[in-house]
Amino acid sequence: MKQHANNEGIRLKNWSTGEVLYDTLHSTSNVKALNCRSTICTANHMNTIKEVKPIRTGDAVLDDAKKFIDEFYASIEKFGSAEHLNRWSEIKTQIEESDGYIMKTEELKYGATVAWRNAPRCPGRIQWKKLQVFDSRHVGTAQGMFEAMCTHLQYATNGGILRSAITVFPPRQKGRCDFRVWNSTMIGYACYKQPDGTLLGDPFNLELTQAAQKLGWAGKGTRQDILPLIVQAGDGEAHFFDIPEDLVLQVPLRHPKYEKFTDLGYKWFALPGVSCLKLDCGGLEFSAIPFSGWYSDSEIGSRDLGDKHRFNLAPVMAGIMGLNTETNESNWRDLAVSELVVAVAHSFREAKITIVDHQTAFTKRRPSETFIEHSKSEHEERGGCPTDWVWVNPPGSFTTPVYHQEVLFYWIKPLYDYQDQPWKTYNFGKHFRGTLEKREIDYLKRFRHMARAALFAQRMFMKAYANRTKAMILYATETGKSLGFAKQLAHVFSKAFKPEVMCMKDYDVAKMEFQDLILVVASTFGSGDPPDNGEKFYKSLKKRFVEQGNTPNIASDKPARLAARIQAQEGERNMRGPLVKLPSQRFEDPAQIVKSSDWLINVRFSCFALGSTVYKDYCAFGKALDALLGSLGAERIHRLECGDEMSGQEKTFKKWANDTFQAACEAFHIKLPTKAVVTIGTESVQEPVQSNMKLVSADASEGPHFTEYFSKSLGREVLPLKVTYNEVIAGSREAGPCTVQIRLSWQDLCLNNPVSFEPGDHLGILSENADEMVSKVIQKLNPIPSLEQTHRLMIQKEMLTIAGPRKEWVCYENLPPATVFDWFKKFLDITTPPTQSLLYDLATYATDPKEKEGLDMLSQDVGRYEQWKHSKWPTVLSFLEEFSSLSIPAEALIIKLPLMKPRFYSISSCLLSSPTCVDLTVGAVKFITEDGSSRNGLCSMYLNQATIGTTVNAFFRSEPRFHLPENPTVPIIMVGPGTGIAPFRSFWMHRAELMKVGQHLGAAIFYGGYRTQELDLYREEKWKYHNMGAIELAATAYSREVVIEREFVQHKMMIDANARRIYELLDSHGGHIYVCGDFYMANDVKSVVVSIFQEYGNINADEAASAVENLINSGRYHEDIFGITVGARKTHLEYKRKARLMKDNAV
Repeated sequence: MKQHANNEGIRLKNWSTGEVLYDTLHSTSNVKALNCRSTICTANHMNTIKEVKPIRTGDAVLDDAKKFIDEFYASIEKFGSAEHLNRWSEIKTQIEESDGYIMKTEELKYGATVAWRNAPRCPGRIQWKKLQVFDSRHVGTAQGMFEAMCTHLQYATNGGILRSAITVFPPRQKGRCDFRVWNSTMIGYACYKQPDGTLLGDPFNLELTQAAQKLGWAGKGTRQDILPLIVQAGDGEAHFFDIPEDLVLQVPLRHPKYEKFTDLGYKWFALPGVSCLKLDCGGLEFSAIPFSGWYSDSEIGSRDLGDKHRFNLAPVMAGIMGLNTETNESNWRDLAVSELVVAVAHSFREAKITIVDHQTAFTKRRPSETFIEHSKSEHEERGGCPTDWVWVNPPGSFTTPVYHQEVLFYWIKPLYDYQDQPWKTYNFGKHFRGTLEKREIDYLKRFRHMARAALFAQRMFMKAYANRTKAMILYATETGKSLGFAKQLAHVFSKAFKPEVMCMKDYDVAKMEFQDLILVVASTFGSGDPPDNGEKFYKSLKKRFVEQGNTPNIASDKPARLAARIQAQEGERNMRGPLVKLPSQRFEDPAQIVKSSDWLINVRFSCFALGSTVYKDYCAFGKALDALLGSLGAERIHRLECGDEMSGQEKTFKKWANDTFQAACEAFHIKLPTKAVVTIGTESVQEPVQSNMKLVSADASEGPHFTEYFSKSLGREVLPLKVTYNEVIAGSREAGPCTVQIRLSWQDLCLNNPVSFEPGDHLGILSENADEMVSKVIQKLNPIPSLEQTHRLMIQKEMLTIAGPRKEWVCYENLPPATVFDWFKKFLDITTPPTQSLLYDLATYATDPKEKEGLDMLSQDVGRYEQWKHSKWPTVLSFLEEFSSLSIPAEALIIKLPLMKPRFYSISSCLLSSPTCVDLTVGAVKFITEDGSSRNGLCSMYLNQATIGTTVNAFFRSEPRFHLPENPTVPIIMVGPGTGIAPFRSFWMHRAELMKVGQHLGAAIFYGGYRTQELDLYREEKWKYHNMGAIELAATAYSREVVIEREFVQHKMMIDANARRIYELLDSHGGHIYVCGDFYMANDVKSVVVSIFQEYGNINADEAASAVENLINSGRYHEDIFGITVGARKTHLEYKRKARLMKDNAV
């Protein structure tokens, strides 16, 4: 080894391959673990036992904490951020006050995994990122420690497919004794000294066995008795606990050739768990940290079974083999130990237990070679890989590349360090049982066993609830549907996990690697885009994807394109396969290199995508998230499922939620205390019984103003806008459907922030139900509640305490204090058809058996339900009228109805020209169902009928995907038939204002379409702006005009002169095209643009489609697609029905 002065570090050569590495990481070490001198090297000392040192205080804690927290925030790319600086200030204050601080869970997980990465004596740290960290710092008793270690054993054993894990108990602290685990390994065999001085069992554990006996433990006295776990909590008193037999997986040892060895009846435990180390991390010392991984076959065969000071089976094996043990010239010990290794490897493989073969492993690669690759990777990434040559070389290592590798042995923090043996300083005086008669010991043992068994069962039951794995449920939504599903999912997972529901916009992606389980419920907005509150999350994951070394040019990729790229890269099965990786397959190959770029390697996930099959990019956002998470290293515990808004979405979600719950329980080795029947209802009330909910009187002043409540619940600034203008601009309110221009003003409001929006943005409207419908619904309730009294809705929830579960009344968080009338008018959705879940819940209240049977059938038969829904499009009122025997209490219906979702409208005005108001262009929706009933659109009719002075609660939503080009000289093409004209009115009004200040503008061509000339919206206004030069009216199509040939907007675009102009502006001048309207029109327009590129670009169809796709990905093709209308829904379902018939006939 040579030290270079050119800052290359210390030169390390592999004398077998000739490769050279340079270690610079050693310069960061300040741990004086070696006592080497100029004439003596002590690197080969084991140093496995150390003296007890005083608990650190003051600067000793502060210095390490500063270095650690800096490293942590650098790892999540937040070094120097406000969050980093605030966290350090918080830590420093805690240390100054108490000589310690409380480490956050993600900090602890980071420290524990990096400590494994830093462990110089562990060749298995290749998979350091896969370490499962169980945070048990809340544990305060020996019993709690035992229960936590049982959970650890159960998880890590995993039926034989071992998983690396660590359980971290409280750190050392002044004023209390250290938490300690006496056992060197979590599972070990006892050793008894016989009267003749011989030893029975594993001599390694002789002292621990004697210590256990002093505490009152009495083993069976056989060759391989499992030792109890001996632990000390903060009170310093040692307690022993027998490990339940079902948590100790043992492998009978068999030799494939020598049956006499099999007849000896030896066995070995499957899970190696080191439990005597401490974690030195961030200035804190965690003195009890049981850690488990997996065995190497030579570790058991050569060391545990073959060494003279252990079971010493080499002479026995030599005798079975017929070797001469009288002379070393026969190499009998080497040959015998080799066969012991063969027996171990054979037995573990036969039992399908994870083990590393030091020569071939499962992957036909040598782990030592893999360690060499890991070392290279570490040198590249962080400048070194601390290694103790003696420990990483297996027996017979002269056959492996590690034998020839020069290494540097040093320690860096965080680190796992050795400690003293606690029984050597423990006062056994009050625990010693040596003078008791054997019968007294047997009695005490039986009594203690029964008492502890009962207590263990009770506390383990409580622990299953109190110390659960966290399930982070992330959602993104435009309408609230995903949020509703996310809440239902949380209800399911609350049976065995600790769920938390969070909007993607509020989630810190940098800390995702520290999550255990992530469940995604994501809607797709418009033409394959993320919802507004999922955009930031999506961009963050794409950034990580690029940093992992993938294609760098995906910044502008829409979700559908990105999902397709990853699918092509990783293969179809990795995207949708049965269960992509079963939990039992997760750690099948411990020798596999974990790349540092596998950012989410220790995270499990599953995704549910919401969308509509009427759109080309069906569920694109959910598919993209599923692909991204998988590509970033996370384990998919259940395949992606897509729920179609057009048919069976709720049923698909229920099945996915239940299947994912079962898969998660399997992945985390969770067994519920009783058989869990997982059902999805609404919110958190499990059964539709009145005793679980009640209305209580409240003071009207208790709750916030409705606008304030909406702002809080939506996480947006909701404004109470006033209607100052509402005029029909097409059609007639009396004669039928009409289109209105409505103006909403904030002129008289005292605003915290000035209103800001751009052309192309949306206004979210919080509509209200019609008073007449609300009154009729309330009259159907039994009993009819008071309409004047302000109420709170209370629900009963099960709370878990140390004394057991108990029920408490809590406020229903989804509704503020209000009158029942206001709840139905302003909050509850009573116009959308009831879901199958709602029908199932309400069937309980039917007093007519036939009606109950009909409701049960509708709630369970998807085909029947879809037919009923689409033929009648029932409201809650018509549903209650159809099933008139329903006797529903107010609280039961209120809690089960979904909340009204905001409706979004494109803004039809410009802030430059109207700085205190906003215009909307609204087409009132009216239609007749198949059974002849009349139905109205909720929000469109609410706005249509709003009188001057009416308050409308609303909020602004940015729609950057539909904004004008930053450079106003760039040409634009606008396609907006019908009310699709709405955003374009704001475009040309904005352009007109720019012209007033002398701004030069590019071309702006508008294509419109209407049924008749009388319905041509803003006709005079358009010509006004046309004459000003703000827009160019290319053509207007009329589809129902008697004297004019029937045409649609896409036909006008195909006229030669128009088509040529469109091609030139898009191809040669960098123009943008904007399309606003329903999905059918948008699809037709896109097909027209493809045809234009094919014809005028003189290219084939595939090249033309690719050219348009490039427009989309470069942000020059913009779409603002309307939601699914009732008519469109019927049309689409009819298409699907015909397609199925054609398929059936073909078969």
